[in-house]
Amino acid sequence: MSAAVRVVVLGAGGEMGARVCWLAARVPGIELLGASRSARGPAGVAMARADVREPASLAALLRAGDLVVNCVGPFQYDADPLVAACVAARAHYCDLADDVAFAERARAAAVKHGADARGVLVCTGASTIPGVAGVLARAFEPAPRAAEIARVSAYLSVGSRNPVSAALLASVLAPLGRRMPAGERCFASLRALRAHDGRLLRFGAYPAAFAGDAVTIGARAVPARFYFGFDRAALSALLRLAAPALARLPREAIAPLARMLLPFARVAPLFGTPRGLLALVAEDAAGRELARIELSASARGLDIPALPPLWLAERIASASLRAAGLQRLDQLVPYDEALAWFRADPAVRVESRI
Repeated sequence: MSAAVRVVVLGAGGEMGARVCWLAARVPGIELLGASRSARGPAGVAMARADVREPASLAALLRAGDLVVNCVGPFQYDADPLVAACVAARAHYCDLADDVAFAERARAAAVKHGADARGVLVCTGASTIPGVAGVLARAFEPAPRAAEIARVSAYLSVGSRNPVSAALLASVLAPLGRRMPAGERCFASLRALRAHDGRLLRFGAYPAAFAGDAVTIGARAVPARFYFGFDRAALSALLRLAAPALARLPREAIAPLARMLLPFARVAPLFGTPRGLLALVAEDAAGRELARIELSASARGLDIPALPPLWLAERIASASLRAAGLQRLDQLVPYDEALAWFRADPAVRVESRI
């Protein structure tokens, strides 16, 4: 990095916020500040008190040129006040949001509050889905049959031995059984995918915050669908069975339910693995596979969704990131650069058939 950049991690006391802090602490040139409602966070990280629902607490914290990383899940609140506070302070904003409605509100807020005119970057979904998936989809651009790609299916399998928090559990449970924009219900059925290592994994259809429900391949916006599951087929089947009942609950009941179920969810690691997988499959109009790229992690799988904010911090500090306003992660981080980050981690493996 050529200059220091201050990274302000909101929700630093949570699982994903703490993970962003731990990874950021290893990157030279980052000045790190964690923030949470209690002002408690990872050991060794300077902390401040802030609440994403109280703009005044953010206004006192932010300064021009900061990169704000919002890790406060579940992302079922209004993004507008937070984005507005960042734009007013001329602080760049990104989040790990996986909630479609939240991402839509964040995008609308970037336009409403004039992020572009004030030179402020707003990048929502800078996580595995949709962010990393969008970057990896760029790998299909040189494919011999790229022009025939009619759809991209993204599959995310989470290792059940990874740490779980109430917020993460609530994020998983919230959409189950509910109708998605295309009309089908989340986890109404399961589909199988055989991974490169031979494992047969099960997934359910799941909402994803892809802008325009598409990924970019060359000059084309290609329709994208998302499927979620676990390393153990039994856990995916359990979500499928629970989906109809969860759909009957009001959304505000999901977070309390997740806190109640958390002790039971923490039993899953006893039977699971830490192995995570993100697979992107390019298909033709008949659904036939044309190309595939897989990103697998044998350990520390939750590091992958925590990495994109560091890519942005590095590019801001090196002055190679000149974009402002509303941007997707794949517009900001080249595929080759992301690939280099992944290949530098011995726990991560990248396989492709392009």
